[in-house]
Amino acid sequence: MKKILVIIITLFTAILTLAYVYFSGLNTDQKSNESSLYAATSNSAFIFSFQNDRSIFEILKGQDILKEIIGEDNFKQLQSINDYILSIPDINRIIGKQNVYVSLIPGKEKHIDLLYSTQINPSSNINQLLISLKSARLQLDTSKKITTIILPDSSVFYLGTKDNLLLLSTSVQQVLKTLSTSINNNSSFSQHIKSTSRLTKSSLAEVYINFKELPALLKSTMPGKLSGELSVLENCDAFASLVYNFSKEKILLTGVTQNNDPNDYFELFSNSNAQKINITNMLPENTANYTVFAIENYLDWKKKLQNWFTVKKESNRTSSILKNVNQKYHIDANQIFPKYFKDQLITFQLSTTEKIGAINLSNGEKVDQLLLDLSTDYGDGIKLLKEDDLLYVYFGEPFKKFKRPYYIIIDNYMVFANNASTIQSFLNNYKNNRLFINKESYANSVNQLPNTSSIGFFIDFNNSSDIFLKNIYLPYFKHITSQKGLKNYQSFIYQLSGDNGKFQTNVLMSRKQQPLTQDSVILENDSL
Repeated sequence: MKKILVIIITLFTAILTLAYVYFSGLNTDQKSNESSLYAATSNSAFIFSFQNDRSIFEILKGQDILKEIIGEDNFKQLQSINDYILSIPDINRIIGKQNVYVSLIPGKEKHIDLLYSTQINPSSNINQLLISLKSARLQLDTSKKITTIILPDSSVFYLGTKDNLLLLSTSVQQVLKTLSTSINNNSSFSQHIKSTSRLTKSSLAEVYINFKELPALLKSTMPGKLSGELSVLENCDAFASLVYNFSKEKILLTGVTQNNDPNDYFELFSNSNAQKINITNMLPENTANYTVFAIENYLDWKKKLQNWFTVKKESNRTSSILKNVNQKYHIDANQIFPKYFKDQLITFQLSTTEKIGAINLSNGEKVDQLLLDLSTDYGDGIKLLKEDDLLYVYFGEPFKKFKRPYYIIIDNYMVFANNASTIQSFLNNYKNNRLFINKESYANSVNQLPNTSSIGFFIDFNNSSDIFLKNIYLPYFKHITSQKGLKNYQSFIYQLSGDNGKFQTNVLMSRKQQPLTQDSVILENDSL
């Protein structure tokens, strides 16, 4: 009996040992197979990815639109890598159809560096790669830890290797930094990409964004802290995984944005159904940018807002504001905004940098009457709220900076700003029908996406020109206004629709519509 027990225990121990060895090897292989993804996400907030496939390179290379977005110098880098490295048959075989990740990383002196990450096939090794590079008559210096490669077009790249991982960049510092970084296969960003990527199945290319790290990248393009409409990114903890949709007329990305902070203001919208957006119809023609929010059911949403105030330890302060209004004016403010707010709020900035907020109402005249005792008359229908933070109490973060604003109620819109002159400027445009919606360029942009969303961000490049000039470094401003850059683009849209705790996402950058030439009009008429 003892012998039988010994045999059973021995067999059981052997099975456990084999299982441990097998799964340890499996985990090592898996980590090795995804090392390029882990390297790409270790220091970057913005990653562009595609499969190492010649047909995909040819499609990307043939798109002027990609060159205009990433800039001519960066596009030349990508083209050089393809033409002189990846197109070499032996190297292509060694790398195979592995994913290539292009990471944007803050560099020195206001520069953004590109780091290319990929890996070799399990059946190949680094020595074979170096031999193939030398056979291609590329100039190699392998005397140091990082290999220097000089291409026939005089481009200089630095190659770093670790196991099957390949890193390539024009910045030796970025290669060294990534190699020395502890590559964490359990990072939440890389896990998000793995769970959402469709790169090997149906998509041409993909974009991944880590919003928590994005401020560091943006600070390479602009001085100081993120301010204005960009201030929401300062403490934003979210990931986006977006599929690039092929087009010669626009950049269209579709996918998912996942908020990682349950206490973030945007989380108040992640479970709500998208609504038809129409408050934007009142925007003046010189609108530079706007952020719009849609609320499906205000009373349900208000409970979430109250929890948000509790987490921020502001519930006592907001309650005291309403209590003070009740005691001072004998007005129950809960019978005003919760009762007559319709479903949308918006903040927008004019080309003159002035900032305005607005909500839509179900009965503007009634709200005007109910606010009489809470307001001071300025003239021409413009009034000034007597108490601080009333709008913040009912709508939260977007209206935080409108502490005691001037406002006007017109056509079931309550429009407010911190200066009466800003309201007067708005009224002048509104009453004379000088509206954003009447501009063909704006209509062309928004009509390319669904007209329903939970949250929407919009930037008009033309109207934002002066704002860009004051807020970003000159090289990046030149790229935005250059014919070879973004000059021929009219807008940027980031559209979010709540979906069970995450956001279905559309991102659009569309070209300006070119006017028909006389020849094209004649050709069009002849074809009729």
